[in-house]
Amino acid sequence: MQAALQWTSVILFLAVSAFLIAFGFLYANVNDLLWFHAAAVPPDALEKVRPLYFALMKLIGGASIGLGLLGAYVILGPMRESVRGAAAFVAIAYWIAFGVAGFTAVRLNELTNAPVAWYNMAILSALTAGALIAHLAATRR
Repeated sequence: MQAALQWTSVILFLAVSAFLIAFGFLYANVNDLLWFHAAAVPPDALEKVRPLYFALMKLIGGASIGLGLLGAYVILGPMRESVRGAAAFVAIAYWIAFGVAGFTAVRLNELTNAPVAWYNMAILSALTAGALIAHLAATRR
């Protein structure tokens, strides 16, 4: 049972890491405003915000790739070697990113009525919680 829980934890954590990496590549390589971001910008301001938008998208994308890679490293290295606190460290780091992203999405919706998917952050947070719970259950003696 402990082995199954440990593998469940690793798979869930790695799924979240893979999402962060894929999301990061998407954001770092956009060629136009994403439709849900464009919906938040007044049409007459679209051209003016493009340079800042692409700079921020590259910044967010790079940070997401880095967080996903770092998380995957900790999951496959220290966590699998039973380094105390490694799984909690990854979970907390992910929850910080998801919390900020979710809050930002909700606030953007409040200010602009742009259609945002804050619930994606809730889903990722739940997957992270499941991964941490499985890890803690697997390592309980």
